[in-house]
Amino acid sequence: MTTCGPMTKSLLLLAVVVALTGQGSAVPQKFSECCERVTRKKITETIVDYIVQEKNLPCVNAIIFKTESGKTFCCKSNAPWVKRKVGELELNKRFALASTPSS
Repeated sequence: MTTCGPMTKSLLLLAVVVALTGQGSAVPQKFSECCERVTRKKITETIVDYIVQEKNLPCVNAIIFKTESGKTFCCKSNAPWVKRKVGELELNKRFALASTPSS
């Protein structure tokens, strides 16, 4: 029996994140008017949701994270940590949906 190496796991996670990044949240949401700038800094607060913002000047391509405290942060959408966090949030949403009992 063989196991996936770290590189294979990383590539698989990246593929999932790239596929999911274009989808954003399942329900259209609006956290803020528009991100005109993005940060490259990693957010240290607990992130609970995100939306994808497409470039439409003056708005720029961004992932807008919403934190537990209600703050929003405009982040560079292709930053590695942003892609990982989006993938994590999507997996958590799918897990929550799968574990919800149906009526």
